[in-house]
Amino acid sequence: MNTNISESQMQSRLRRSDKHALESVYIENKTAFLNYASGFKIDKGAALDIYQDSIVAMYQNFVMNQLVLEKSSIKTYLFGIGKYKIYKYLNNEKRMITPKADALDFEEIQLEEDLPTETQIKLSQNLKLISESCQLILKLFYYRGLTIDEIVEQTEYKDPNTVRSHKSRCLKRLKTLFKVQ
Repeated sequence: MNTNISESQMQSRLRRSDKHALESVYIENKTAFLNYASGFKIDKGAALDIYQDSIVAMYQNFVMNQLVLEKSSIKTYLFGIGKYKIYKYLNNEKRMITPKADALDFEEIQLEEDLPTETQIKLSQNLKLISESCQLILKLFYYRGLTIDEIVEQTEYKDPNTVRSHKSRCLKRLKTLFKVQ
């Protein structure tokens, strides 16, 4: 990444649809990604297509979902998307490589382009069964990646402790619904 710009500043620029930030991320990670993809014995043309698709997916998540990465860098997130797309490409080419179940994290699962898994269907159904305030707080925290303080700023909650306790109750309710099914 451009050494004059911090990770959080770059993320902010990507969320604002800054084309120069996108170009910077693209250029800075291209060679490393193509080297990574070559380890899967994918031809350079296919690897470049996968990289470009990954860049587009990453950028869309920043712009459309206002993605905030707290536990990984832009590069790590981009490579995670790329890894998922490499596996999908290899599966389509009948060169099956199945990632370990714990290799895909929540952010990568959001990018699933195929039919939803049984767990995702259950989650979607159960989310509809909890209150709107629970739906909102869980989506803000887990889907949008907002911090507790950011949720306080964007909602009617009075303080972070209230948000934490409400989120905890909502998660407990959602887990209970999963156990019932």
